[in-house]
Amino acid sequence: MNLASADRSLATVRVKFMGDLPSLTGKRNLEVTLPHGSTVADLFASLSKRFGDDFSRRVFSSPLRLRHTMLVFVDGEHIKHRGGLAAVLGDSEVEVIMLPMFGGG
Repeated sequence: MNLASADRSLATVRVKFMGDLPSLTGKRNLEVTLPHGSTVADLFASLSKRFGDDFSRRVFSSPLRLRHTMLVFVDGEHIKHRGGLAAVLGDSEVEVIMLPMFGGG
């Protein structure tokens, strides 16, 4: 495989952390390189590996089940309209926004 075909087999995913997530990640924005065809679940597996158990506990209520307070968008569309965690990230750069919701009173 030459370098040009290797480059096409990877996608750059831009992740924007919102709410209290930057306090866990130390970042508001991050670029993650994943193989083309990767899913939102693959992205979260990569993020969980990178940021550890505190991140995973904040995002997931159980394995592969996002907390109800998490909103995740891919290219501006909520993942529930794209197959949830099985949503494919696509062949181009995408942006994933994780926005924890806070209860009011």
